[in-house]
Amino acid sequence: MLRRSVHKRLLATSADASAKQQQQQQYNVFDRSAKLLQRSKTPKLNIELSRKKEYLRDEVARKTIERLAFITRPFTRVLDFGSHGGNLLKNLCSPDEEIPQESTTDKAVVEMAKQLIKDKETVRSKIEELVMFDSSKELLNRDIAEPYNNVFKGVVRRYVGDEEAFSHPCLEESNQYDAVISNLSLHWINDLPGALANINRVLKPDGLFMATLFGGDTLYELRTSLQLAELERRGGMSPRVSPLVRLNDVGSLLNRAGFSMLTIDAEDIVVGGFPDIVAICEDLQAMGEQNAILSRSNYLPRDVLLAANEIYKTLHGEKNGNEITLPATFNVIFMIGWKKSADQPQPLARGTGQVSLKDVL
Repeated sequence: MLRRSVHKRLLATSADASAKQQQQQQYNVFDRSAKLLQRSKTPKLNIELSRKKEYLRDEVARKTIERLAFITRPFTRVLDFGSHGGNLLKNLCSPDEEIPQESTTDKAVVEMAKQLIKDKETVRSKIEELVMFDSSKELLNRDIAEPYNNVFKGVVRRYVGDEEAFSHPCLEESNQYDAVISNLSLHWINDLPGALANINRVLKPDGLFMATLFGGDTLYELRTSLQLAELERRGGMSPRVSPLVRLNDVGSLLNRAGFSMLTIDAEDIVVGGFPDIVAICEDLQAMGEQNAILSRSNYLPRDVLLAANEIYKTLHGEKNGNEITLPATFNVIFMIGWKKSADQPQPLARGTGQVSLKDVL
């Protein structure tokens, strides 16, 4: 009787382990090992090309700095989670942009350039220690000897580790960071709710989380062109572009992770002037942003590529003189959340209002 009970218990344990394994595999959409190789390849083989293709991350980093400048509190210790080559640090400390002449440029553009310089100085003065964390050693240390690193007066620490595993010693202690910044990194994490919950854990109470990631409409021109071309030439479609988070889902993800006082918005950044679809794919490859889903196809037939290029030009092409160039749209979601704290402003109890909406309206 005892032997039969132990046997049943072992079977149940084995079944539970199998169920957990299947559940874990079910949520693995991205090939993390392949993504690490993709992100490390260009910085390892061609550093200058890797720097040249950072234009999108640099633009998002500047927009993040503009938002950080509105936060009045100091940040003693900041975690740059998924820091890539250090775009946040580079744009904080790079030489000030040349302010265009008012006589040749719109006055609003001149004022924006002046304001960005002030924002950089403001944010730099707030941060005493910046911890940069990224899975790619080649990318993280690519610009470690660049002169702009000496401009930052605080301490900079660089750590290599898996953003999804969240097991590095710099992430073990709870309630240690005043702010966590993450730019264009979270969209490659399989367990995004778990990653957000861990970020909430390492933040101090009332700590700031500010992040950006690519939204669902990113590269819709490329996606639709490849789908139509493959449907025409092969009679079916393969997942050529990675699935991305929708704007409507971000709020529930942040609430589930324990954040409060949320601010979420999205912006489309359109990069134009590509001569053909191959040039777009080459830029994505140099950025390390090419497809990395587990069910991806590693082969794109030539006839499908040629058909997709013509469809792209027909549906989305832009006339540039006698040529037709291709735009690429990147839908960037900006999110801000605060770790819950007793010191945060709380809504008044229901029924305590003293003004009637009838009088206001």
